[in-house]
Amino acid sequence: MEKITRARNKYIFGMILMIVAGYALLTCGSLLFKLTPNFPVIALAVAAVLLILYNICAILVYIRMVRTAEKGLVPFYLANKVVRMVFALALIVGIVFLTKAGTISFVICFFVLYLATIIYESVFFVHIEKKLNELSKK
Repeated sequence: MEKITRARNKYIFGMILMIVAGYALLTCGSLLFKLTPNFPVIALAVAAVLLILYNICAILVYIRMVRTAEKGLVPFYLANKVVRMVFALALIVGIVFLTKAGTISFVICFFVLYLATIIYESVFFVHIEKKLNELSKK
């Protein structure tokens, strides 16, 4: 159980660090190189915070799934990816309707953050699954 708690904390810390760093790099890069005159700094910050909250909720559900039913993890991964995609699309549509300026740059930057979270989460869960399989074989 302690390993699961450490893995959860590592995931949350890594995900927050990755999203905050990605947001900072995207925002600073866009503003520094003046890629767009109306870069949506606040909209991207709100989207990044909501993405962090979604990922924290997802890892908490994952931890509960590991503790209760190991057999249902694969459907959880698939459902999580679909729900994440629907969440991201709803977030994009909502923010685009609220902020008219800089929508293309927002969508591109949000897509980069979304793709980074998908890659981070996939690598993390593959690593965790390997450890869970090793523990179940012992």
